[in-house]
Amino acid sequence: MTEAQPTPADSGRWIRFALVMLPVGTILLGIASFGIWQWKKDQAADRSFKYALALRRQISPEGIERHADIVRTALAKTDRDLSIPGYLESTMGAENMGYSVRRKRFGNEQSIVDAELTGTKRPLEVVMVLTLYGGQPAQMESTTQAIAEALSVAHEITGEKVVRTLRFAFIPDTPAALKELREVLQKDGERLMHLMVLGGPEVAGIEAVSKALDTTAKGTRVLSLPATKTPQDTVQSAHQLKLMLLDAAEIP
Repeated sequence: MTEAQPTPADSGRWIRFALVMLPVGTILLGIASFGIWQWKKDQAADRSFKYALALRRQISPEGIERHADIVRTALAKTDRDLSIPGYLESTMGAENMGYSVRRKRFGNEQSIVDAELTGTKRPLEVVMVLTLYGGQPAQMESTTQAIAEALSVAHEITGEKVVRTLRFAFIPDTPAALKELREVLQKDGERLMHLMVLGGPEVAGIEAVSKALDTTAKGTRVLSLPATKTPQDTVQSAHQLKLMLLDAAEIP
């Protein structure tokens, strides 16, 4: 018996089937690939979150004093523009606090150091804690306590999920550093929503910060937090700062 040969109509049906199904298959494969990628991304984020949670430490006088002792010694050195950023990098890094620390070098061995909780829904809206160091000698103790406060708050909230980006930034107390900080914000297309400056800078200092970062035109809310002199005072301020930050950054 002779086998039936495919007719032109049969061939046409197969061609039409291929033309329809191949693009559909490609789309389905793309969707599946994206789903797998998103699942892996979520798994990695969940692991990072759990890891950061394990690194959390509560705000305490002992923790404040430990940071303050190291910072006080570093500020008194002639190479403070190297030793302070180095301490911030190692202290806030992945093994100690779980942050990915950024360090931007500029000028004569100066650096901007920052670490953040990236916003889950509005990452380009930034809530920033700013600490300036290396100003007048009379400000050394208030600067010491301010850095210790920022580090203690960062340690207690590491891994926290926030809607807006919550960033801890540390810069030298110079116009050049403020200019670099502004360029970082502009380069990343970020909008500074809240700026909290630690250490109780004088009115002239706050005005210089506001002018450099153009906070008035951008509608940034600027707060100058009073300086503290003792670990006990810093602990109280740190607890208040934590609440203000999480309220401004919004917990989902």
